[in-house]
Amino acid sequence: MTATLIPTAPTAPAAAPASPAPALNINDASKACGLSPSVLRIWELRYGWPNPRRRANGYRAYSAHQVQELKRVAQLVKNGSSISQLIVDGLPRFPADGSTPQAPRGLPRTRALVRSRDGRIKETQDAVIEALDTRNAPVAQERLQRAVWTLRPADEPAAALVPILVGVAEARANGRPFTEEAALLTAVRTRSQQIQRMMRQGPGALAVVAVGDDVSQVAAQLVALILNQRCVLATPVAVKPASGPWLAVGEGESAGAVGQVTLFGGEGQLALADLLDATKLLPWSKK
Repeated sequence: MTATLIPTAPTAPAAAPASPAPALNINDASKACGLSPSVLRIWELRYGWPNPRRRANGYRAYSAHQVQELKRVAQLVKNGSSISQLIVDGLPRFPADGSTPQAPRGLPRTRALVRSRDGRIKETQDAVIEALDTRNAPVAQERLQRAVWTLRPADEPAAALVPILVGVAEARANGRPFTEEAALLTAVRTRSQQIQRMMRQGPGALAVVAVGDDVSQVAAQLVALILNQRCVLATPVAVKPASGPWLAVGEGESAGAVGQVTLFGGEGQLALADLLDATKLLPWSKK
């Protein structure tokens, strides 16, 4: 018996993969998310978010994902959330999705630094700390450079050098180091060295020794500078001297040191920012 062939339906051609949604310029992205172009520019300038790619002609190109994020954040802001805190907290999900709220990720210790009564210094302090707290490290570095032009060298530690170093240390301690951490540390170290070279040097200086990580090494340079500005001869050295007094800077072993300075202070320790207060006595210092 001859087998009967059952005809099969023709195979449908495979569907072509969906093309990615085209990137939008700032005006189209503005219409899509309900935020004005000026708001998008301000958020990008102030907080570094969103960060759309740039076309060859320099125009912004917002991806579909960025537009969706903008819509989501616009809704949260409309409901009363702070845009700066949303960005600092990593753009949390909508409250209704059942996720666990994220813990705040700002820099409370850095924000708590004492501000100067001098308006010029305070303006720089506020700008640097705001930039660090909102994860906009390039702005903090730019303000440090501007301080070189607009402030006296004696004012720079309080205005920018100490806030930046404390901010870097706190961000690292929070498990969220800045992408630009190395550049920030280099900027603080370099400027501290430049200012110290302008100052009187002489024998009998107190040795300042880093007893910790790379942040402590930069802090030792900055501590020596601040002490010299307070008329205490001090110089940073790579290792503790075989004889003579030395000051430990950092969280490491300080046995034999006349004192210890850390970024945030502690029992028997001074915080780096404490050195800026000329009313605080330095019983271990050698004048």
